[in-house]
Formats: sequence, structure tokens, C-alpha cells
Amino acid sequence: MADWEKQIENVIRSLDEIKIEVKENRQELIKLKEEMATGKSAIRTTLFIGSILSGIWVFIKLLSN
Repeated sequence: MADWEKQIENVIRSLDEIKIEVKENRQELIKLKEEMATGKSAIRTTLFIGSILSGIWVFIKLLSN
């Protein structure tokens, strides 16, 4: 086997490894996006509930004075 054929095989092998790594990174990115979306929803829910509770508290304080 000639030297250039070995080099081509090495390049092909390297490209296959890169393809595998890209697929793994894509899957990790999808998982990360899902986790971020869940975190944002939790923060929004907490803020919404907090605003409702603070509104009720202010209303009660206004009525008690």
C-alpha cells in the first residue's frame, strides 16, 4: 500500500471519528436546550406566583389600614 493510500485511510478514519463526536455533541445540545427551557419555565412560574401573592398581601394591607 502506498503512502498516500495510508494517508487517505487516516483521513477517512478521522472524519468518521469527527462524525461520531458531532452526533454526540448534537444530542448533548438538545438535552441542554430542554433543561434550559425547563429552568426558564420554573423561573416564570415562580415570578407569577410571587406576584400574585404580593398583590394579595398588598390588598390585605390596604384593607387593614
